[in-house]
Amino acid sequence: MTLLGEDRLLAPLRQALRDVPADDADIHVHRRRAAITRYAHSSIHQNALSDETHATVRAIVGKAVGVVTTNSLEPSDLRRAFKDATSLARASRPDDEWPGVAEPEPIPAPSAYHEETAATTADAQAKWIGVVCAAIPKGMRAAGTAQIEVTEDAIANTRDVAAYAPTTMAYLRALVLSETYVGSGYAEDLSMRVDGLHPEGIAARAAEKCALDRDRTQLIPGDYEAVFEELAVAEILRIVSLTGLGGEQVREGRSFMSGRLGEKVTGDRFTLIDDGLDPRTIAIPFDVEGTPRRPVTLVENGVAKGPVYDRMSAKAAGTQSTGHAADRARYAPGGHAANLTMAGGTATPDELIASVNRGILITRFHYTNTPDPRAATMTGTTRDGTFLIEDGKITRSLANVRYTMSALDLFAGIELLGRQRLARDWWSSNGMGSIYCLVPPIKVGRATITGSSPV
Repeated sequence: MTLLGEDRLLAPLRQALRDVPADDADIHVHRRRAAITRYAHSSIHQNALSDETHATVRAIVGKAVGVVTTNSLEPSDLRRAFKDATSLARASRPDDEWPGVAEPEPIPAPSAYHEETAATTADAQAKWIGVVCAAIPKGMRAAGTAQIEVTEDAIANTRDVAAYAPTTMAYLRALVLSETYVGSGYAEDLSMRVDGLHPEGIAARAAEKCALDRDRTQLIPGDYEAVFEELAVAEILRIVSLTGLGGEQVREGRSFMSGRLGEKVTGDRFTLIDDGLDPRTIAIPFDVEGTPRRPVTLVENGVAKGPVYDRMSAKAAGTQSTGHAADRARYAPGGHAANLTMAGGTATPDELIASVNRGILITRFHYTNTPDPRAATMTGTTRDGTFLIEDGKITRSLANVRYTMSALDLFAGIELLGRQRLARDWWSSNGMGSIYCLVPPIKVGRATITGSSPV
């Protein structure tokens, strides 16, 4: 993908902001190019390319705000959008809590763009898939996705804020299915850099799971020791993020942090930080309001430290924005924690399994939800690799189980932590979210299994 670049993307924004018929105004532009190659039955069946640009303009009259979106970067179209937004603002009720648009602040240089990744071709993506399919043993077939994504974000306002940042993402996943028995295995790699993908390794991990996943048996509901691999932990952190890490959630009493800041909410081994400036993750160094992202310690050694804020929730809390405003078309206002780093350890996968007397290994979850957001409770079913562990060894395959438990209670029982890697939850990997996690696999002393699917 050829980037528009900072000058070409910011120039029409600056032009449109001249003589805006409002007291204040800002524009956020997000351009996304996604190249996706899908395969099934060990054969490519679809190649798709999208290149979309969205501009969100806000016009402020007094303390009333009007918002209009457009997909054009032509200055004349942006001016028309501002005119319409101003009309909406004049017809709207003033918001006494309006914090104003962002003031200029130093913004760190972006670090999540890799030129070679942006230049990746469809042929290269097809070759990755070819490597995966060639590495799958006979009697198995592979399906999945290879994806390259390039984004450009820009923000400008009437207070002379102007910022630009590109990002890249490379992603490859494989679902391996048996052709002779009911069994599946799953593995994926996610990176800002294309050289962070390892097709042979993905194939080997998924095929190994598939080979083990045969002659499934049901697990009796109850409490078990458990090993959660990185994808499963990322799914749990999604629930924690969406239910409890925003400033507005805390203020309104909807978060597990509400009324408990400075108190112990989970175990000593659990520390969680939101850090969009970590070079290992994928993020831009400012939010959609133009505020620089700041690292935020959310939970430290089990103690609730505080949420992330956008400008509105920060004003209500009597503090400053942490640079976590998000697209309101996709996320609730009040701050969105999208780049989570969970403290890890040094345990290897074999050491995690060896530490279990009798319990389960969970590869990943599917369709998780939260019946009790205030307690960060999650429920979901396992998928593509659920196994019984006895005396430190995997002994048999299990039918998919349903897990229902508070994430706080789960993390209170952490006994071992593995090494961190970049991962996303199931929803985000399917385009329905944007949470990136630097997350370790974990071994916990108790996971509550509430049901089991038919064998």
